[in-house]
Amino acid sequence: MIAHYRVDSRVVHGQTTTRVTKENPVDGVIIVDDEISRDKFMLGVFANTLGSIRVLGFSVKKALEKLPEASASKKRYLVIFKTPETARELVEQGFEFDGALNCGPQPNCDGAKLVEKMLYLTEPQIDALNYLDSRGVKLIINPAFTTPDLSWPEAKRKAGI
Repeated sequence: MIAHYRVDSRVVHGQTTTRVTKENPVDGVIIVDDEISRDKFMLGVFANTLGSIRVLGFSVKKALEKLPEASASKKRYLVIFKTPETARELVEQGFEFDGALNCGPQPNCDGAKLVEKMLYLTEPQIDALNYLDSRGVKLIINPAFTTPDLSWPEAKRKAGI
């Protein structure tokens, strides 16, 4: 089963090991990202960070095949996307989320708008989240896990988007 879906630009990091996997115990972490799925070094770094938790890296194309298998499994998985655009691409190609997508940190960069603490979004990222929302994906905005969960419409309204 897929215990948790998350978008996080940092992918696997300290918060993943100390908070996310503690609140949502998992047997494995699936990273869906075309670039990371080809980077054996980074997959190894992420695996070392998580210790005994298995790490798998899939391209969007491979994820379309493997995520339904993970969802049907008795094992519990955390699925991480580096960007909202990757989650959008997956849905555009026919994937249906069977749980909420938690939107975690995205970095401040040129043209990005502050939406919530640690969450800056560019226009393409906002478009991706709007698309996901329009397709019925339940989006939870709480990047640092320290504030109340916001829905995507609430977060947009609060940020003036």
